[in-house]
Amino acid sequence: MALGSPLTNHVVERLRRFAHIPTARLDTLYSRLLHEEWGRNRYALTKYLSVQIAWSIEQQRYTVSESQFYVTAGQLQTRYGTPLYLVFERNEYTGSAQSPYYCVHAGSDISSRALPVAPEIPGSPELVRGAEIVMAHEHILGANADRVEFLRNTPPVAQICAVCGAIQWSLNGSLQIPYWYYGRMGYVVPLYLRTRENITLAPDLMAPIQVMPDSLLVRTALLPHMPYTNARVAVPRHDQLPPWMLHAWNEHASVTTEAQIENPEETN
Repeated sequence: MALGSPLTNHVVERLRRFAHIPTARLDTLYSRLLHEEWGRNRYALTKYLSVQIAWSIEQQRYTVSESQFYVTAGQLQTRYGTPLYLVFERNEYTGSAQSPYYCVHAGSDISSRALPVAPEIPGSPELVRGAEIVMAHEHILGANADRVEFLRNTPPVAQICAVCGAIQWSLNGSLQIPYWYYGRMGYVVPLYLRTRENITLAPDLMAPIQVMPDSLLVRTALLPHMPYTNARVAVPRHDQLPPWMLHAWNEHASVTTEAQIENPEETN
């Protein structure tokens, strides 16, 4: 009950209402884990933990003692492959946020009779080949037209056909990437609109796709670095994402705002 509904994009706020994780604990965790880029103030790490800790509780992948409960730090590991854990107690610490729980320890060395296991990353729904692609074209080609500048002088119907064709081409090549959004799993698909000679390079855009009963809903079009944090929670290790996505994120992580990390589909 304290955790609240999973149907939200404000996952960091949701976690903070449930538990306070001091900056010192995040610093300790960061110093132990296998290196990857987490952006300014390591906010992407906070978002990652917000999703993964919630999954641990919802899936009952935690263990308890008389005064504490234990979860893994998602799928994160040390440089030597050891899982990382978080230890929580009832929040009785003055000066901390008034959430019911408080993180008292982070690391690979916890004293628990039974160690927790990492949560299972929910699977994305099955894609129906040949399903109709439905686009929120006003959002893609109107509000965010600057992202498709090279289509500016193309008639609207041709723009829609170009984006739909690029989506179908990527789906036919199984290039879709698991993607978390608003408490559910879906996909994000690379859009190669100007060249397909080398698909190891970053695409022009990325399209988040929601699988509907008889169609595929395309909500928006994102620049290559923008969906990274939502795709990161959906894989055990960051190196399981395409190298071009890692490169795009690493180039932009230092200038990406917390709002953009929290909800990449609603910010510029």
